[in-house]
Amino acid sequence: MVVGRITDLLIEEPQLLHKVRDEIQLVVTELTQMKTFLRDADSRINEEKVRVLLAEIRDLAYDAEQVVESFLVKASSSERKRLKQENKYRTKMKDIQTKMSVIYDSFGDYNIISMLEHPESSDSAQKLKRFQTFTTVEPELFVEFHGDVDRLVGHLVNESDDAYPLISICGMGGLGKTTLAEKIYNHSTIKTHFAGLAWVSISQKWQRRQVLQRILICLVHDKKEEILKMDYHKLVENLLEVQQKKKCLIVLDDIWSNDAWDSIKLAFAAEKSISKLMLTSRNVDVAKHVNPKGLIHQPGLLNADQSWELLRLKALPTRGDHIDGARDYARMEKMGREMVRYCAGLPLAIVILGGILVTKPTFDEWKKVYDDGLSSLKEGKEQLLNILVWSYNVLPPHLKPCFLYLSKFMEDEWIDAETLYQLWIAEGMVLSSDKSEGETMMQVAESYMGELVHRSMVQVRFNDLKSSVTKFKSCSLHDLMRDLSLFRAKTEDFFETIDLREDFHFNSSVVSPIANARQLVVCYGKKLPGKEANSYFIKKLNHQQHRSILFVNVDGHRSWRLPLGPSFSSFKLLRVLALDHTWPSITSTLGPLFGTKVERVLGSLVYLRYLSLRGSDFETFPWIQNLVLLQTLKLDMQRFIFRPRMSTDVLCKLAHLRHLYLPDWQHAYSRKNFKLRFNGLSKLETLENFDTRHCEVKDLPKLTSLRRLKLVVSGGYDDVKEMFKYLSGLALSSNSCLKYLALSIEISDQDGLKNDPDMIRQLLWNPKFNIRELSINGKLPELSKLYEERQQLNHTPIDAYFTGITKLKLKNSDLEEDPMAVLEKIPTLRELDLFHAYKGREMVCSAIGFPRLALLRLLCLDNLETCRVEEGSMRILQYLLIFSCPKFEQIQELALFRKLGLHPVPT
Repeated sequence: MVVGRITDLLIEEPQLLHKVRDEIQLVVTELTQMKTFLRDADSRINEEKVRVLLAEIRDLAYDAEQVVESFLVKASSSERKRLKQENKYRTKMKDIQTKMSVIYDSFGDYNIISMLEHPESSDSAQKLKRFQTFTTVEPELFVEFHGDVDRLVGHLVNESDDAYPLISICGMGGLGKTTLAEKIYNHSTIKTHFAGLAWVSISQKWQRRQVLQRILICLVHDKKEEILKMDYHKLVENLLEVQQKKKCLIVLDDIWSNDAWDSIKLAFAAEKSISKLMLTSRNVDVAKHVNPKGLIHQPGLLNADQSWELLRLKALPTRGDHIDGARDYARMEKMGREMVRYCAGLPLAIVILGGILVTKPTFDEWKKVYDDGLSSLKEGKEQLLNILVWSYNVLPPHLKPCFLYLSKFMEDEWIDAETLYQLWIAEGMVLSSDKSEGETMMQVAESYMGELVHRSMVQVRFNDLKSSVTKFKSCSLHDLMRDLSLFRAKTEDFFETIDLREDFHFNSSVVSPIANARQLVVCYGKKLPGKEANSYFIKKLNHQQHRSILFVNVDGHRSWRLPLGPSFSSFKLLRVLALDHTWPSITSTLGPLFGTKVERVLGSLVYLRYLSLRGSDFETFPWIQNLVLLQTLKLDMQRFIFRPRMSTDVLCKLAHLRHLYLPDWQHAYSRKNFKLRFNGLSKLETLENFDTRHCEVKDLPKLTSLRRLKLVVSGGYDDVKEMFKYLSGLALSSNSCLKYLALSIEISDQDGLKNDPDMIRQLLWNPKFNIRELSINGKLPELSKLYEERQQLNHTPIDAYFTGITKLKLKNSDLEEDPMAVLEKIPTLRELDLFHAYKGREMVCSAIGFPRLALLRLLCLDNLETCRVEEGSMRILQYLLIFSCPKFEQIQELALFRKLGLHPVPT
């Protein structure tokens, strides 16, 4: 990582580093040579002296990077300071070289030998190309659980008097409890039988209010904002009411203790209920405590044949380019069966072993894994732990920090993949040398994730492959994998965590001046920290050379004001700063902290690559233009103020910016006619919340690297027409990179776009726009007319052009003909909102219509009386809301809908 980052600096800052380039290159060369010893050293990490030596090497590499960046910080301010620093810099580099000599001597003393990298790991580009194909859904690895699924589903839908009120799946970690529960939860019979489904992970660190909030949001999703404001007693009351009104299945995954259940049990009826509970736990006593009359299912270990079948599915894929006729399957099976014996029938251990073997396509490589790994599996009774540790040790070097980084996040948290990639890149963990021609760093980061997924180190959820910039939507770690990641991160001083919710008893010995972690995670929540915590926190920061600080709002509660401010002024080398969902503190017992001063402090962090103020309550700062190395800037905050003196081209100097999230302009304040400019942002890949009222629309065609754009246009017809001209210049360009467009149009003219059918036709049917989300507020031409004209012009079925829209909202459209006949032909449509959009009395959805629609809202359709849904239509619809339709009488095929919301006319 350090070698890659220093090399990038030599490329990015050739003029400033010209006079000291030779010294830097010498250090890079020596670090690279030192790297050849690490493979042998890593294999002996259990030896204390080797472990200490590895820590020294890591610290030395960080020190070398710090010297280079320190020189850049001071040299960039003026020529005089640069000349003054050169001699000091050379002295520091000589000190590092002296330390390197001592380490080289230690290699000899400890008999650590230099080893050339394996050809597979040395050719990163070839490896990345290979694993690009694995950013697709993995084959189903589900062995011998099908009978259990059917049997437990039968118990859950049983409504007789002797039905079980609770189904518990219990057993040791790695047994597949959650996998089995997921299969049951997603079973078609369950979805049909229960009107409400909720899944919540409890784990070791649970908070009763958050647990109840998550359950209630799953059951009543349209009241999410209201639920987030409820206190504990109100949550209990609402949950009991929901469970009494409709059949619900609530899953409590990974519940560890009786105390966890006791804290939430008031929200569940003690007597017989039409709703059911299912839980998973490592402790069977918890299940008995929850309900002694419940059914307890304890999955068994896999036998030899089942174990081999699971390993075969994972390690010997037979799809696509991976069918290899030259493989010696007979000998590989024999060896695989021998290795899998040491997994003791645990599914997780087998899948992890398969994740190692799947990267080894030949028999000889399997034999080497067998020879190298079998002894470690024999050594102890903790087979699963040995397999997990082994899987980490054999990771390629570039994947190890990516895996360790995941343990920064909360237990059972699903981490947004896009955000994670941006953090990896900003931290310098994604190597530019792995980027092939035409590839973005985000794509390289996703290939890293693809490798981790393929090795079964990480669990992922997938985006729609046709409509998303990233194929993975989010990722998470199995709790045992997270334990491993946390342990290794601590061992390697990868990052440090400070939890300000805990009680601190501060003394001078608590803050160690020799602490080496460069990355810091600060956890905070509703509980206010005392003076001791504040003091500990500030002193801790002053003793660290942090490159990265993530603030994690554990409780999701924004009432606490963070005790920061001046402490940031010493973080000249900070690369990553995430202040999501924080409120700045203006004063505290320690004196002035946040407020206007924090803006000046943040503006001095000139080496920031990532700055996120998402969901926070900050005022903007004109010093943002100083952060010229920013790659990711997230300003989608609670409040945003453009000061009168702030220039419209404040962003134009951020030439390295690739991902920009602008504020929600409904809560932003700016002077009249203030419009942000985007000149010079040629590398920008993501741009969200671009509003034509506050952003200069004529700059759009200049953003030639844009892949994702969320655009809002409001005003008269001329405003929309101007937007369309510049948007067309961007989207229809021959070198356009646009893959995802979310467009919202609010037109104030009386006729809306009714007299401009060509624009609507282009937006709906021109695939080059790549529109995925479309919202139009204003009168429209009849959709059937547009449909017919399109077919006449192209002689092509409409389906070929409705290729990408996943979300569609039509408001005040003034349509007299039933729009469903056209809208149901959009094959990718998942969400549809019709708000004052249709004036007719009947809607008809044909048998083949809406193949992927999951959510339908019919709002304020004053004349609507019936909605006829033919059998087979909307076959995966999960949520239907009919609101304020005073004449509405009936809808057919209600059995299709898991969740149905009917609301009377508001009084």
